[in-house]
Amino acid sequence: MVREESDSIPKTILYILFILSEIPPIGVEFRCVCPEKLVVKSDYYSANKDPRSSEMKNISLITVLSAAFISSSVMAQSNRWTGSLQAGAGYWLGDATYSIGGHAWTPQEGSLHLPDKISELSFPLDVACASVGGNLVWKNRLEIFGTFTGNLTDPSSKMKDSDWGVFSDSGALDIYSESDAALKALSVDVGGRYWICPANQTNRLVTSVGMGPSLLYQHLDWTLSNVDQWYPSHPRQAHDTQSGVVATYNTDVVMPYLEACIIVRCKRLSGRAEAGLGLALVQDEDNHILRQRRSTATMAGFGTKLAAELRYDLSRHLFILANINALSIQAMGTSKETGYSGNLTGYYSEIDETFSLTSLNGGLAAGWSF
Repeated sequence: MVREESDSIPKTILYILFILSEIPPIGVEFRCVCPEKLVVKSDYYSANKDPRSSEMKNISLITVLSAAFISSSVMAQSNRWTGSLQAGAGYWLGDATYSIGGHAWTPQEGSLHLPDKISELSFPLDVACASVGGNLVWKNRLEIFGTFTGNLTDPSSKMKDSDWGVFSDSGALDIYSESDAALKALSVDVGGRYWICPANQTNRLVTSVGMGPSLLYQHLDWTLSNVDQWYPSHPRQAHDTQSGVVATYNTDVVMPYLEACIIVRCKRLSGRAEAGLGLALVQDEDNHILRQRRSTATMAGFGTKLAAELRYDLSRHLFILANINALSIQAMGTSKETGYSGNLTGYYSEIDETFSLTSLNGGLAAGWSF
């Protein structure tokens, strides 16, 4: 990441220009006296040589060197920017879970106090994913970066729905169901860093330390189908199944966070570790198509993000890397449920909601640095 800048070439050119400006033009005359002998005559200004011609030669040389100086200065300015681009694939596992319970309210019954958790729904990630990213660094101090990740497959596991206290007040798990899940997932992580210690060399190791603000955005959109429901508290009761689309669930997560980063390099091999902490804002929508109810919530909480990377430079520009990223978000808010069809048209209620997102993704990538 660290590249040393040098201005020795521009300084040398300036010194040469100064010396040349102080040297007078020299004329040299070659005169052939006979075939066997060549006489060379040199003086301060040759009588047979126009001094303006020599002056023009010196001026031309100075002009060429001046152009070289300007070109080197422009290159030095452009070399202040370095960066890289990369693309790769990997696996993204985890789940988004929300539960409801606690304080509730309906127009008919007013305020209610329910158990802390009467229903929980867990939506799986567990997908293959692809990512692209890059960064730009100015003078080894200021960096801007971005990474975009999306899923390539649908989840390999099922969505799970659990309900407690439906048939009694004992708190037993009364209803449980699983559904097939299709997912559209997008994660965008952008930010900036200031490298407090851009290059601290100890023996063979070069260490860089930086920190700065970042912003994480994730959009997760599930479509659920082919539900299989049974009743653990009544094991003799038959399963209920329903084919086709039965529900949709989507969530948007925005997390501004402050991140610290350290890079340790040894020749062509380097390791990176990152840690971030910030506020988390979550909006979700659960559309129970079979029940003709839609729940929406806006929640706030905290999130933590950890990342590690191992990179090997194959050449000056080409590199490969392996990385892993961990994310944990906890948020709370109020879920508002409305009925939108049939007998539930006009129905409205509110209840406390707790949201958690836990994910881990990693993979391999190749990139180009410049």
